[in-house]
Amino acid sequence: MKGKTGSLAILGGLLASEAAMRSALALIALAALCGCTFAQEKTAEDWIEKGEELLYSGSLEESVEAFNKAIELDPQNGEAWRYKALILRDQGEYDEAIAAYDQAIDLDPQDTRAKVGKASLLIIMGRQAEALAIFDELTVEVPGDPEERFWLSSAWRSKGNVFAEQGLWNESLVAYDRAIELGSGDPLATYAASSNRGRVLNKLGRYEEAVDACDRALNAYNETAETTSTTLMGMMGEPWLWKAEALESLGRDDEAFEAYERAAEAFELETSAYPEIAKFWKYEADALEGTGRYEEAAASYERAVGAFEDEIETNAESSNVWRYQWMGEALEALGRDSEAEAAYARARELGYRG
Repeated sequence: MKGKTGSLAILGGLLASEAAMRSALALIALAALCGCTFAQEKTAEDWIEKGEELLYSGSLEESVEAFNKAIELDPQNGEAWRYKALILRDQGEYDEAIAAYDQAIDLDPQDTRAKVGKASLLIIMGRQAEALAIFDELTVEVPGDPEERFWLSSAWRSKGNVFAEQGLWNESLVAYDRAIELGSGDPLATYAASSNRGRVLNKLGRYEEAVDACDRALNAYNETAETTSTTLMGMMGEPWLWKAEALESLGRDDEAFEAYERAAEAFELETSAYPEIAKFWKYEADALEGTGRYEEAAASYERAVGAFEDEIETNAESSNVWRYQWMGEALEALGRDSEAEAAYARARELGYRG
């Protein structure tokens, strides 16, 4: 089964397109390595290292070949299978990726990263019940190793996302709180869970807490990246948007306007980099509307509707609960009320309970 590769990859940079020359050079380099005597002496670990280099450069096909070389030399190497699964996922080869994750887990039943990766992919495939079963299994015990705790934190955050997509706000809040706790102050773990927590607290009408959660996310973000980087600034959009909505609800209009402007600036970067991802157009439109730029907001809502329609068509229907709900919100903002109600109704049919 092939799926749409609209979701952002776990590892940064997997969705960025690479110039043809770069890919060609990587392929030539890999071919050269395969043909030389030195390459014949490389170990599985060497090929894994080479695969990682190619992966981070965006050369997905070449990195798969490197991990395949590692597996040929050491079929029992779970790390190589896990990396192969990750790349297959980002190539849209979902069934093959699940098989590779299963192989990695069979070889190392304690591989938390492989289990989190498999569960996250199951969510994309619309198999939420299977994903939740994996998360439930993972979240029973708390490991002492900091790296394992980080991945367990990721599992709780993903579990919270599943609940949030269904409109189960209280359940998602519990999961996000647990993710922050297990992150033990890690900036990346704190950023992701706190940002999502801010949105959920808005849904629950707990606006002061939402502002605090968003500030915590933004502070954590500032610990991990230079905010002057245009590549990374887009990540700041969501906490700025949730903060703006909370401030507006609290009647702190001047602060809300400033936060909406920061969010709009960030999402303009996101929609430029990833124009196929519907939620970024929806977020950008919400932020633009908050600044009073209504014509621009309407254009972004139109783009969001079109992108949601594309995603709904190419993704498993059971994974489209939130897409129908958010498309309904975009349609409602455009005054297309009958279409909005139809989208909301379909979201409810699929299990949305917000």
